[in-house]
Amino acid sequence: SNASRRCSAPPVQLPPASRSAAAAPETMSAKEISSVRCFDGFLKRYEHTSPACGGCTMKFAVYTPDGAKDAKLPVVFWLSGLTCTDENFSQKAGAFECASQLRLVLVMPDTSPRGDDVPDEDPKTYDFGAGAGFYLNATTDKYKKHYNMYDYVTKELRDIIMKEFPVLPDKVGITGHSMGGHGALTIALKNPGMYKSVSAFSPIVHPMEVPWGQKALPLYLGDDKEAWKQYDAVELVKGYTGPPMRFLIDQGTSDNFLKEQLRPELFEKACADKGIMLTLRMQEGHDHSYYFISTYIKDHLKYHAAQLTGLVRWCPDAGKEPAASVYSDPAGAKAPETAGKEIECLAAVAFEPKKPLSLVKVKVGPPQKGEVRIKHHSVALCHTDAYTLDGLDPEGLFPSILGHEASGVVESVGEGVTDFAPGDHVIPCYQAYCGCCKFCKRPDINLCTSVRAFTGKGVMAGDGKPRFTYEGKPIYHFMGTSSFSEYGVVHQQSIAKIRRDAPLEKVCLLGCGISTGWGAVWNTAKVERGATAAVFGIGAVGLSVIEGLVKAGASKIIAVDLLPSKLELAKKWGATDVINPKELPEGKTATSEIVAMTEFGVDYSFDCTGNVQVMRSALECSARGWGVSVVIGVAAAGQEIATRPFQLVTGRTWKGTAFGGWKSKPQVPMLVDLYMGGELKIDEYITHKMEFSKINEAVDLLHKGECLRCVLTF
Repeated sequence: SNASRRCSAPPVQLPPASRSAAAAPETMSAKEISSVRCFDGFLKRYEHTSPACGGCTMKFAVYTPDGAKDAKLPVVFWLSGLTCTDENFSQKAGAFECASQLRLVLVMPDTSPRGDDVPDEDPKTYDFGAGAGFYLNATTDKYKKHYNMYDYVTKELRDIIMKEFPVLPDKVGITGHSMGGHGALTIALKNPGMYKSVSAFSPIVHPMEVPWGQKALPLYLGDDKEAWKQYDAVELVKGYTGPPMRFLIDQGTSDNFLKEQLRPELFEKACADKGIMLTLRMQEGHDHSYYFISTYIKDHLKYHAAQLTGLVRWCPDAGKEPAASVYSDPAGAKAPETAGKEIECLAAVAFEPKKPLSLVKVKVGPPQKGEVRIKHHSVALCHTDAYTLDGLDPEGLFPSILGHEASGVVESVGEGVTDFAPGDHVIPCYQAYCGCCKFCKRPDINLCTSVRAFTGKGVMAGDGKPRFTYEGKPIYHFMGTSSFSEYGVVHQQSIAKIRRDAPLEKVCLLGCGISTGWGAVWNTAKVERGATAAVFGIGAVGLSVIEGLVKAGASKIIAVDLLPSKLELAKKWGATDVINPKELPEGKTATSEIVAMTEFGVDYSFDCTGNVQVMRSALECSARGWGVSVVIGVAAAGQEIATRPFQLVTGRTWKGTAFGGWKSKPQVPMLVDLYMGGELKIDEYITHKMEFSKINEAVDLLHKGECLRCVLTF
């Protein structure tokens, strides 16, 4: 029985909450009324006297993973819907296993004040009063003393949670269902920046225009419709001026209340008109019940964890990209004078392998159907560019314009392009995303086939020709990006639109290297907390693997490199141990040393060198039975990997990753958001900055191993 698993505890003294309508006493107590062990954590219920709700007794529940014993954790508030208490979610949603794995604290308040002296309508109805507080502050005489759920959630309860529970005050998310979804949306919109992640199930988005709201709002707030707008998500979106927001909403298509009470299309239009990021998923056949919530709650928690921790393991479904207005100029696009015309500009052309790049004036044709022309702002050097220039790339074509870690601004678009407009800030992505092919539709796979047959040949899909010419002769594209040119033309599948306040001279790095390292850990290997890992090759990619491992909670991170300076960087990034193979005693190898350090090998290993012998070492230092080794580095043309079959027979897995598994168009903007929120590093990887005209000097620095990333600006 539940009773046998509960334990009693003395009252916990909690601090007062600030209250706009009434002064709180100096102290108030919250009594723990139950405690249940659940999925490596505890679900506890509390009750306390609430000044915000007129002195009535309020109950709330908190699920705390065991990880909170060692460190404070992010927290997500769940707001329930009509007729619910704090217990409905706990008993029906099935959220706690996922919350424990993601190390999220969950807080579940009641939906209204309760008690004999709390007023209600006569006769009592399910959609007003007790169980239906609508997460607002009432202003009518009858209800203003008790019905202040907005203050309760945003001030009083928040203060209790922040002061008495192991949570991070700047890592707070909010979500809810139906009336609670309305509460989550309106509370987040009314408090810009307070909630880092926001989602909802079947929310009431426009209460002013639906029966539930038209009944509740005048009773709580009076007849002034301007006051109603302060608790209406659609109206709040129209007037929103805060920092960029992202919403996730799931709505069942078989919901009995969909057409009359919920009307998510109104919120969708408001967000599109305002340029606010919304992922609205209409889930076929689902109703309004907790069966629906339990189906998708894990995905919502992954969504919240991505924004609260920086560990991204969530992606919008294929075909669920945001409106074209998101991140675009709110004043509207204006075609430049150069639109539709050929542009002459500076480019660094690789005319032949193993020769310096030539700085020449090339001509860039206008974008054709399905194409976008970009004015590059910044470009970073990646080892893949140098590898191709050295003639080691089996797909390397000459003459060509290299470069694939860049940022820029859309200059013009071709026929049929609706997702991009002149002035949009973008990152070219060599790993395309169409959202339609079988690879885009498959979770965790990013090997889009929409334009791959053409990018591998250095041409555009529209006519099979390049858009670059020099002295009347064609110059091939490279990886579908060709960023070593002031202007370039890409397929619309090969760019990601990003927020306009992100520094282009920094986020250019997200086009390849460091994104690849993070993704190799989170998407490809799916490293779990407490795992052990080894990283071979400590350049920018290797360091980003270490950063990803730290965020994933790896307990031991062994860095392997031949340069002491790189190993020092590895320790700075979070490596727990370092190995320089040149300094090992005779007869010992990095592989044998790692196996000895970890007893049978590491859980995960990563090759960031492109050296096939190192790839073998990385595999063979992984644990038999479950070890996973991920190949990130690109080997030279004609190279093959080898190992004894017994290494695989005994349970090791060899995997590879391209761009870290990221689905470029939907997920690169998320990485930008996380960088802007301080969750991910970029600045630390940039060791050199130069004018684009000094690109050959930058290539020399890369070859000498003297820089992590050199950013060139036009």
